[in-house]
Amino acid sequence: MTMESKALLNKRYEIIKPIGSGGMAEVYLAKDTLLDRNVAIKILRSQYQNDNELLEQFRREAKSAARLIHPNIINIYDVVEDGSEQYIVMEYVEGITLRQYNEEHKLTLNNVLSIGIRLAEALQHAHSRKVVHCDIKPLNILIDKNLNPKIADFGIAKMISNQTMVYTNSIMGSVHYISPEQASGGKITYLSDIYSLGVVLFEMLTGHVPFNGATAVAIAMMHTEKPVPELKEYLEVVPEGLQDIINKAMAKRPEDRYQSAAELRRDLVNLLMKLDPNGAGVELTSSAEPELKHLNTGAINPEHASTMVMQPVHGKKTDDEFANTLVIKGKAVGAVEPGTKLEDEIKEALDKLEQKQEEQRKEMAKKRKINYTRLLLLVTALVVVISVIAHFLFGGPKAVVEIPDVKNMPVAEAQKKLSSLNLKIELEEKFADKDKFKPGVVMDQSIKPGEKRKEGSLIILGVSKGAEIKGVPDVKGMTVFKATATLEDIGFKVGKIERKYEKNVRVGTVLEQEPKATEKAPKGTEITLIVCEGDKEIPNIIGKSKTEAASMLSKIGLTIGNVRVMNDPSVKKDAIISCNPDVGTKLGEGDKVDITVSDGGGVSSVYVDFAIPGTKMCKVVITVVDNSGSRVILSDMKKGGIRVRQKVDVQGKAKATLTVDGRVVEERNL
Repeated sequence: MTMESKALLNKRYEIIKPIGSGGMAEVYLAKDTLLDRNVAIKILRSQYQNDNELLEQFRREAKSAARLIHPNIINIYDVVEDGSEQYIVMEYVEGITLRQYNEEHKLTLNNVLSIGIRLAEALQHAHSRKVVHCDIKPLNILIDKNLNPKIADFGIAKMISNQTMVYTNSIMGSVHYISPEQASGGKITYLSDIYSLGVVLFEMLTGHVPFNGATAVAIAMMHTEKPVPELKEYLEVVPEGLQDIINKAMAKRPEDRYQSAAELRRDLVNLLMKLDPNGAGVELTSSAEPELKHLNTGAINPEHASTMVMQPVHGKKTDDEFANTLVIKGKAVGAVEPGTKLEDEIKEALDKLEQKQEEQRKEMAKKRKINYTRLLLLVTALVVVISVIAHFLFGGPKAVVEIPDVKNMPVAEAQKKLSSLNLKIELEEKFADKDKFKPGVVMDQSIKPGEKRKEGSLIILGVSKGAEIKGVPDVKGMTVFKATATLEDIGFKVGKIERKYEKNVRVGTVLEQEPKATEKAPKGTEITLIVCEGDKEIPNIIGKSKTEAASMLSKIGLTIGNVRVMNDPSVKKDAIISCNPDVGTKLGEGDKVDITVSDGGGVSSVYVDFAIPGTKMCKVVITVVDNSGSRVILSDMKKGGIRVRQKVDVQGKAKATLTVDGRVVEERNL
């Protein structure tokens, strides 16, 4: 059954229309008939609905994302299982993606920094709750009518990233924003999101992604090898410190990057305050400005599209008509025949009138000159007075001071030290992690120690309010997974897990907890759980064949569950590499044990053979990507017209890429 054919989903959500489509999922606008509000519903495509491992990860990640409550993150309202279909119900935002907004509008530097600050705040919120997005890019960021950004696809982004091959055209959009560790198949951490946000900031500033190429492989290689492009290649003016922020956010090695999104936010805030203390927008000027698309505002004649300032236009009489018309006291009284006595009288009257008007014009000019002179003297005097007052108030140019380290100091001592340097201080009270900062102690400061600022600069101090005291929830009777999620949602941690056997209780159920429910404890306290375990201990099946393991488990009343095949050159084919739960865990009668077996794929030797095009000397780079990652096997100057043949050891499926003078020339499977 398709979404379009359902009038009411889950007896609650009325489908209105499709509003988006991606590689893994489709999104629909719907009405929540219970709460009378619009929502967005995301459903996995049908080809993924029967993948049990994918569905389980979908549920787990969606529930994890539902814990994120932040004004710059799309809220997850519900996770629905309707038969064989899985849905996520989320906040509906009326707006467009950051990609569309960037194409249709010219962002100011103020806009870019403000959006970057809010995105960094959102990532810090997610990271503090152990959620990594893994796919930060303009298409996953929505902009509402108030220019407020909201990150979408939290929860399934990591799952999609893990299920999608990096080196295919299907994620060309994402490969422009992946971190070097993602590109090379390394471990993904919070710092991967920070790299991607750095790429988004670069694109907002310049209108271009930092790395682009003919293939996904070429772009991925640039992320791992090429330095970050200089902003001055795109912008006529680059504020001091902006390039440093981009370089640090997009550092190749994770340890060289900002170690948290909060650090990146702080530098963006400091730069914004330094460049624009009054909050005025600063327009970016690009020397390589992309053609901007404009929103359609109706049928406008191109000739009249520009705004014009002009004098009112009135109908005219001809010179002859004007000359022959007699006007008395502002009224036309008729035409005058030439050569009459009346004509001579009229000419005499007009001469006197013209003379009188000339005298009046001279008098008005004289008065205007006198008034202008008086105004000039008044303005000059006012400027002198203001200059004298400013001199006494501000005492000339401000001195530059070095910011001291006041972290871990009592707030009164920190204020005294900063005040002695003529710095402005603003306090921001925060709850601290348990036993980390005592109340009244400085937890962090908005300007880093050692940095230099002018006297009078503002520094924000985060001051500890102590640990937040919360009521401990009752998790008895829950599974360990649900109990962990419940405790972490409130701010507690799961500490020691003890196990004991209890008859007629499902394995994995929480029997007792310490501290007990309804007791109060500081946020961050570790809660000890006593969990029911079975009486069937998993034997050591590591290294055994699948058949042997099945026999060993069957003897004690257990069975084999999901079987995952993995490449491991050190383990023979069909031998068990690992099991879940681990060996020694006690389960109940009939429980299943998931196993991972080796596919027997080892190292093989192959030849890489490419013909170098042309006849001139050129820079030749050959890159190989296999199950172990990506590596360069040749980087040298070679003459065109020759063949290059080189032996290389690979694991599993492999692909080789030939790059000549920075351009991908050929790719082939090995």
